[in-house]
Amino acid sequence: MGKISVLTAESMTLTTNVRQLLIINTAAIGSVASNIRVKRVEISQSGSTTLGMVRGAFATQTGTTVTATSTTPKVISPLGGAASGLSGNTSPAGAVGRCGTNLSVNTTPAYTDHYYFAFANLNGYLWKPDPNEEIWIPPSTLWGIYFLADPATLSGWTISVVLDEN
Repeated sequence: MGKISVLTAESMTLTTNVRQLLIINTAAIGSVASNIRVKRVEISQSGSTTLGMVRGAFATQTGTTVTATSTTPKVISPLGGAASGLSGNTSPAGAVGRCGTNLSVNTTPAYTDHYYFAFANLNGYLWKPDPNEEIWIPPSTLWGIYFLADPATLSGWTISVVLDEN
């Protein structure tokens, strides 16, 4: 087990027809954050009091130009330890070892979905897999979480993803 970090963004307003919450471009082989395990995903929404169903996916992607909010993961274990091997960037697909949240541009992505989920927006979503079911993202891989369709309300979205960086 490496250092544990959390990539989080609060009160996001999603962009129509983009609807991607976050993207990670793992580091090159042999670097810190070249192998990442996704340990936990939490998604919630506070921008509406109207119940609505939301469908999403965890996916790798290729062939894309993205613009995102630069968000760097915070190391939570060990506290006070070395910084995350990922760095926040507004163009996370442009180089390895970058990540971002709340994408506003995602040009012609080719997704390979590997896990679908659905939840009621007022309840939120929690994915806490058995250790054998954690998603392992290999080196130099673009991975993200996105909604399959625009939710009824685009504002007030929060996401937190716990990562094991090796």
